[in-house]
Amino acid sequence: MKNTATAVNGKFGRNDPCPCGSGKKYKACCLKQAEAAARPVRPSVDDALKQAWQAVARRDMAGTVHGFRQVLAIQPNHAEALAGLGQALCWQQQRREGLVYLQQAARQLEIDAQQTRNIRFILELAEQLHHWGDLDTALKLTELAVNLEPENPAALNNRALYLTRVNRFEEALPFASKVCELCPDDPACNNMLAVLEAHLNRLPEAKQRFQNVIAANRNQQQTARAWQELVGVLDKLEEYEASFAACQQAKALYRQLPELNSLDAGQVFRAIQRNKQGFDRALLHRWTVSDLADSLPALTFLLGFLRSGTTLTEQVLAAHPDVFTSDENDLIHGLIQELQRLSGCRDDIPVALRQLGLDDVRKLRAYYWRRVGEEYGADALQKSFVDKVALNSIDIGLISCIFPEARIIFALRDPRDVCLSCFQQAFKPSSVTVNLLSWEGVAKQYAAVMDLWLYMKPAIQPRYVELRYEDTVNDFENSFRRVFALLDLEWVAEVSAFHEKAKGRYIATPSFAAVAQPIYSRSVARWQHYAKFYEPVLPTLAPYIDAFGYE
Repeated sequence: MKNTATAVNGKFGRNDPCPCGSGKKYKACCLKQAEAAARPVRPSVDDALKQAWQAVARRDMAGTVHGFRQVLAIQPNHAEALAGLGQALCWQQQRREGLVYLQQAARQLEIDAQQTRNIRFILELAEQLHHWGDLDTALKLTELAVNLEPENPAALNNRALYLTRVNRFEEALPFASKVCELCPDDPACNNMLAVLEAHLNRLPEAKQRFQNVIAANRNQQQTARAWQELVGVLDKLEEYEASFAACQQAKALYRQLPELNSLDAGQVFRAIQRNKQGFDRALLHRWTVSDLADSLPALTFLLGFLRSGTTLTEQVLAAHPDVFTSDENDLIHGLIQELQRLSGCRDDIPVALRQLGLDDVRKLRAYYWRRVGEEYGADALQKSFVDKVALNSIDIGLISCIFPEARIIFALRDPRDVCLSCFQQAFKPSSVTVNLLSWEGVAKQYAAVMDLWLYMKPAIQPRYVELRYEDTVNDFENSFRRVFALLDLEWVAEVSAFHEKAKGRYIATPSFAAVAQPIYSRSVARWQHYAKFYEPVLPTLAPYIDAFGYE
């Protein structure tokens, strides 16, 4: 049988005369060249990297991942490709795997740093790690950047920022001070230093520094931030009227920022109304615990309204050895997207749920737990998992339908204190926070969310407990014994030292500094210092003050 050159074109045998006319046999002449030409050409590192960044520009995540993987197939320790792949995986909701690549990139940068001395890339990677919650590695990178360039303002500022986020204020202070020496007129640097002074109880210095930023007014966003941060300083100085006025100034400036223009302030109210109208008892009980019996882990949702004590509660729960808690996450948001895909209904969750059969619901449950594993790893699947996102309370109907066996901890706090605290905080702009930029808007959104809870709670299947912030302050152990009983867990005394564990932990909410302290009572009934400002919102809040026993 003739031995054909099938790898090339299947026409010429190895011992046939070469088609080039040389008179030689094909195998001794052009065969190797033809075989080489037929092999796929492997791109160079530069070509593969270029393709990856082109995919990033197109927002083609599959192409981005493929491109960076091609680079790593050629050069496994390529720091830029490791970082790019890690970031792409994180954005595709594969945070756990993505962080592994980001951390590999950080280790490679440490190796390369003495030669490249490229602190721009080091700081960019530190920002990515900060965004995805790995403050330990971000801090190592900022330490490296400062060592390489001890007078680089960006390196010093990021070092101060990340130390602040893990409550290491004394350590952060000299870095922030150095930045202000190098850039004395920069409003962002002065705001950073004033924040640290406030944390360290140097209130007169912080007040003056914020006022200087406001007076200079070099940047609208930083001026707004100075007004916002001044609110807390004035509150601690017991200048309550000035504090409320500063808050109004801050919100007025924030409302003028361009990024607010595209936000739909009515979106949250429409979602709440659809859920209230669409979830009747029949839908809430359509699938029972026995219908959905499976081997999935125990699940608890920690809900409420913003600034109601959810972060404090999460930190206490996290101190229990048999509990795994999430910080803010998008697990329910992802579940809603999967529900929309399965049902073909994009706008109305109750309508979408009515399109599903039992097998579809099982798929949604499996999807949720797969996402938990991707985000948090095996430990989250082996312990009692607590999903903490305060405003998932808007989706209480969805939670009840898909997870009837779940437990719910619903955080309560005096509505007047909740609204004051929300108004005094700066939240990341979104459709669920845009209403918090006005005093009346805070009260309106609080009323809508709590009205939905009062409507839903008699009909939902999950067991629940309402946990009052004031009770956790005044009777900590008995309050949390009730919570752990709901979770079918024994009380352990070590949860009383939750603040010790929280000190070095990254917490994404504005409460990150407060929960690293022992329980204190100064946040109870703070509204009384601002009583004169409640007249326009009291009619909105009164039904909930009464319903939750805060007369």
